[in-house]
Amino acid sequence: MARNIYVEELIHTPIEQQGTEIVERKGVGHPDSVADGLAEIVSRALSKMYLQRFGRILHHNTDQVEVVGGQSAPKFGGGVFLEPAYILLVGRATTMVNGERLPYRTVAIQAAHDYLTTNCTNLNVDADVTLDCKIGQGSVDLRGLYDTQKHLANDTSFGVGFAPFSELETVVLETEHLINGPLKKDLKEVGQDIKVMGVRHDDAMRLTIAAAFVDKYVPDKDHYRSVVEELRERLLDNAVKFTDRTVKVDINTGDNYDSGIFYLTVTGLSWENGD
Repeated sequence: MARNIYVEELIHTPIEQQGTEIVERKGVGHPDSVADGLAEIVSRALSKMYLQRFGRILHHNTDQVEVVGGQSAPKFGGGVFLEPAYILLVGRATTMVNGERLPYRTVAIQAAHDYLTTNCTNLNVDADVTLDCKIGQGSVDLRGLYDTQKHLANDTSFGVGFAPFSELETVVLETEHLINGPLKKDLKEVGQDIKVMGVRHDDAMRLTIAAAFVDKYVPDKDHYRSVVEELRERLLDNAVKFTDRTVKVDINTGDNYDSGIFYLTVTGLSWENGD
């Protein structure tokens, strides 16, 4: 096969030499990340089914997922879910082969259920989420496919990558990894819905972090404030491992303690409440 990967140098001022840089990272519980993760896991599950049954991956695309927020009533010490969130799996798949109908919807729903259970640990998937599958139908006669050994495609696509990460990109990525990784053992109050925005002006970095707190682990506002401060210190200690630049960390800047506004959720996910 002819070479189809090309590598070139970028002809512009390197990002580290530019005066301003902005980077964002969304954690595994963010609605956008949930949609992407579900699309990928459903594709993997269908691919596994096709391989087990027919020895090859059949045509499918499951890259459209709709996450519709529910309604909840969080409060210190533990709130309640009022209306379940709704997740719709959409796309196309090979649903029938040589007249045999495949359990594609069952496979897709189970894969999505397992993914949410694993990655959204404070979510009761059975009670708090309605999973729906509207993947479109398609059929195929495998006799035609088995007549050729060529790898075929019915679409055009391309991929673009870059390396290495800048210092700010590394700091932002490692910050999210820490919050949704090792810190979960010590700070269970912090949920999986995390967003980290990093801004660098010359040699000064500022991280703005939105972190959904799980209300059942937060008895009162004093505890909330103490967790915010501990999280800030842990993130600062981690950030300086990856840069010599100055770093400032802001957490949940929409809070207003005097007015009783806190980023509290029942599940640690903003999409429980309409987001």
